[in-house]
Amino acid sequence: MTDQEHPGGEHPWNLRAKRYGIAVKTFTLPRPVENPAQVLNLVSAAITPRTRVLFFSHVTTFSGVVLPAKELCALARSRGIISAVDGAHVPGMIRLNLHDLGCDLYSASPHKWLQAPKGSGFLYVRDEMIDRIWNTIASEGWDDSKLRAERFQRIGSSNVPALWGLRASIRLANDIGMDRIEARHRRLCDYILAAMIKRGAVSWTSPDPSLRCAIATVNVPPILRIDLEHWLWKEKKIRIRGAEPNKLRLSTPYYLSKADIDRFLDGFDEYRKTKT
Repeated sequence: MTDQEHPGGEHPWNLRAKRYGIAVKTFTLPRPVENPAQVLNLVSAAITPRTRVLFFSHVTTFSGVVLPAKELCALARSRGIISAVDGAHVPGMIRLNLHDLGCDLYSASPHKWLQAPKGSGFLYVRDEMIDRIWNTIASEGWDDSKLRAERFQRIGSSNVPALWGLRASIRLANDIGMDRIEARHRRLCDYILAAMIKRGAVSWTSPDPSLRCAIATVNVPPILRIDLEHWLWKEKKIRIRGAEPNKLRLSTPYYLSKADIDRFLDGFDEYRKTKT
């Protein structure tokens, strides 16, 4: 796996390592990733004859880089390796076609960019993989191969309001059009990234347009992210995310306007003047 995985994706593998003795190995993604070939070369070099699973985020939570998922899955398939993809940030951010992607497993959290209810999600299992996967919850039908992937959701009572909320969020995205949503995500991200670079920020966002979408990640030393975050919320009611010491992760969902982004940029400039 990469060194940019979310704890929710990384630690289930670490649990298996501690309990069953599997080996979990990571490789370092450049900051920023320059192009798709750079990633493919890193993964290819990290694979050994003992490698069984390639796990990676389609869009990483750490930097927002959009990894070349289709090419990575094809590489894994060519080496006889299972491809397991964390797509938490993908539904509602970019157009997603799982059959075209060619992955073996894909999981996602629609409550993020699709704005579905918390607690909703999905797991996709390629048909050829279904009989190799064990359930984690066993109820009636868990071992009925005729059910195919449905046997993985035989969990008893479901949260029906969450499922209906998920359907409504999918309908909204389709009514707007995922092509339009993705294009706007990219335009807004390019806008805020260019504005921050102009202000002297160090970018961890890929210079390759195909490897970025709606998350711009920059570093703004000597400004401390946590102090800026608290000040922006207290004084401007603007919410940002990031990491210590100076990393800002700036998200640009389609419902933002350029005026919203300009308000953040003005707030950033105002705060910076108090620190210089």
